[in-house]
Amino acid sequence: MNQPFYAAANKVLAMYVRRQELARGEKAPPHSYSEIEWACDLLLDLARAAAYTVSRESIVIKAAAEFWKKTQQMPEFFSAETEDKFEWR
Repeated sequence: MNQPFYAAANKVLAMYVRRQELARGEKAPPHSYSEIEWACDLLLDLARAAAYTVSRESIVIKAAAEFWKKTQQMPEFFSAETEDKFEWR
């Protein structure tokens, strides 16, 4: 995949999944609001970096992060086909 920002975003998603597998107890329950917020903030940072380079990846990553924040549903991992599924407006 020659889409470096999607590759970095996938690393964020993979780390989120791993952290949720290891989460234990009431102080750090899996899929807590703070964990989702942190992961979304990392995705938004990547989206800003992608926007600086005028990459279309920025729009998709930003939309995925904002959707995740609103719905608490983790987005799918990004792939070469991700932009094909995205509604451009």
